[in-house]
Amino acid sequence: MNSPSDPGRTSPGRADPRRPWHRPMRGWWQRNPYYLRYLAMEATSILIALYALILLLGLWRLAQGEAAYEAWQSMLRSPLSIAFHVLLLPVFAFHSYSWFRIMPKTLPAIEWRGRRLAQATITRIGIAAALLVNLALILLFAGVQP
Repeated sequence: MNSPSDPGRTSPGRADPRRPWHRPMRGWWQRNPYYLRYLAMEATSILIALYALILLLGLWRLAQGEAAYEAWQSMLRSPLSIAFHVLLLPVFAFHSYSWFRIMPKTLPAIEWRGRRLAQATITRIGIAAALLVNLALILLFAGVQP
């Protein structure tokens, strides 16, 4: 007979044969490196969404006028904001890299000279293209004409 304080036991030390065994769920995501990478990528999405809100705030302040926009810009120049941006740089880099690693799995098969391109090659091409576009934008906004 089951005791009221421990319904899963028939007697001390014996499990009730009618109750199925349940695998413990504590820390399941820590045992597999794939899950850790996936959760890290998803966690970076939260910071990216936060940064998107900051940019939307800037757009809203721009619509309010020059004084409001200047106040938003001065907020971005604060030491706390600069530290936040320094934190975001590796977060954005990791997030971008992880999406470029996923890219070959989402694209249809790409053939080049009769052979299928390797996933690593597609990832490298995507990263190189992103770096070139970012470099061109930096040069454009820095005032250097190509």
